Amino acid sequence: MNTILGPSAAVEAYLERLQEKGPRASRPALFVDTLLSMPASRVGIALRLRGSTAVLGGSSPFELALDWVQRGREQAVVAGGSEYHSPKCLRYFRALTERSGAERPRLAQAAAFVVVEDAEHAQKRGAAPLAELLGAGAASEPQEVALPWGADPEGRAFASAMRGALVDAEVGLEAVEWVALAAEDDASEAGELAALRAVFGDRFGSLTLLWPKRLLGEALGASAGLGLLAALAHLENDARDQPAVAMVNAFEMGGGVTSLVLQVPPS
Repeated sequence: MNTILGPSAAVEAYLERLQEKGPRASRPALFVDTLLSMPASRVGIALRLRGSTAVLGGSSPFELALDWVQRGREQAVVAGGSEYHSPKCLRYFRALTERSGAERPRLAQAAAFVVVEDAEHAQKRGAAPLAELLGAGAASEPQEVALPWGADPEGRAFASAMRGALVDAEVGLEAVEWVALAAEDDASEAGELAALRAVFGDRFGSLTLLWPKRLLGEALGASAGLGLLAALAHLENDARDQPAVAMVNAFEMGGGVTSLVLQVPPS
């Protein structure tokens, strides 16, 4: 799962209480919560899940889940993310808004999770898969964590992630029909569109683009899950008699980007 700024928020809350009221007023549990694996571990205990847990950023939970399933490490993985709007998170969003020139921050506090599993496991439990996750790619442009991700006008990280996802999925450019964008603000969108033009070339004009964050707002921790589910919901309502291949992009604070390629069955 991805809990953007979650550990940082716990550290901040602990230090504020320590400075304002002293050591006796500080809750040690807040400090324990700063361990990166703690949120996922607590969810696993509460839901009685067995197996591995990890806390990552962007859409990395889906990339990791796909890797674990493909390698046979796990048969089924619950992947997704959520966030808590701590003071530090709100400061980040305000700075992001100032950078993009938007009138106000379009915040979305959300949670989105899906089950990634191998076909045999899904069949045994009688599940009807929503889509087949074909491949994933990731890239990074390291940024100062305390500041908003500086959008690259050329979208080089996104281009690298998308090319990696296409290679991993073993599909050609002509197979992709739909793309769910990661961007919510104008500056990020310009870089992502530049990356799509660089990757798809003449095919760019025929792509159907989805902007889930323009409707739902910026939810960094849950954005990959929301983008994935938005793409699935859109394709579910699209009358088709053939499978459709879609791409879902996501980014995280710090400059990491991930691209997923999935195939959705006919309507």
